[in-house]
Amino acid sequence: MKIMVTGGSGLIGSYLLREFKRYGYTLSSYCRSKPIENYAEWIEGDIKDSDRLKAACEGHDAIIHLAAVAGSGRATTEELLNLNVMGTVNVLEVAVDIGIKRFVFASSGAATGFSFQSNEIIPEYLPLDEEHPCTPQDEYGMSKLLGEQACKHYSSRYGLQTICLRINHNWCLDRKGTNIAVQTGWAKGLTVDKLWQNRYRKVIENPEGDWPQPGPPSPRNLLWAVTDIRDTIQAFHLAIENTDILHEVFQINADDTCSTTETHRLIAQYFPHVPIRHSFKNYETLISHSKAKRILGYRPQHTWRDSDFIHWLKNYNSKV
Repeated sequence: MKIMVTGGSGLIGSYLLREFKRYGYTLSSYCRSKPIENYAEWIEGDIKDSDRLKAACEGHDAIIHLAAVAGSGRATTEELLNLNVMGTVNVLEVAVDIGIKRFVFASSGAATGFSFQSNEIIPEYLPLDEEHPCTPQDEYGMSKLLGEQACKHYSSRYGLQTICLRINHNWCLDRKGTNIAVQTGWAKGLTVDKLWQNRYRKVIENPEGDWPQPGPPSPRNLLWAVTDIRDTIQAFHLAIENTDILHEVFQINADDTCSTTETHRLIAQYFPHVPIRHSFKNYETLISHSKAKRILGYRPQHTWRDSDFIHWLKNYNSKV
């Protein structure tokens, strides 16, 4: 299969190109900057340039659409919506125009409203699933929800297969992969140790998230969700290989939370009046990925509790 990856020079893209090359795919990366490693043919371009994008996508069997402003505050509202929404529409238009049949969209848990910039909203029930009402709290979450709706439209109108993956709080937890990731995307310029110290460590050790901004997101605002990036890549692989789905949206995250407090205690403290649809055990995630398990065959393989990061954290804490 020949796959076009938009945004292949980003943080997720750097992992995805490497892993997908091992699967034997022929890969192209359409983005403004060259990917760090030579796993794909690089085609320099902007997804808002429809003509150049169309020429680049000719001859491909599928598109994985990662290119986006990666969160609120990284561009003006106008720039973010233009790239994330109209850019996504441009890629969908190109796919239909040249006859590409498969399209996988990198959405986000921010589409639900539980996001980096969210107010302290209360879920209508737990665990949160794909049927829960979406109330985005910022322009980034809104752009991802609109992207999902655009995918649904192109599936129903043109028969384009679209699979939307709501990645929840993506973490790089293996040192080798993280060392590559910090050379690109929003993490560019950090070291592995600085990324783990300034972001993940804060989340683990201060679940209230009351540090000065800018900083990592409040765990409570994300329902303590976390996804090892290697499981994110697993979800993309399953999605690109699926031939049965016309359009679906899937929550993607780990089996557990990023909290050191057991889940039933988190619920008792923060959401005492929210209806609970099943009993939670240990550190079980508050965001259900059972739909992805059932339909895609998704099975998270990783947890931060047994990772290079946690070994680093233990060593770090023993020295301070």
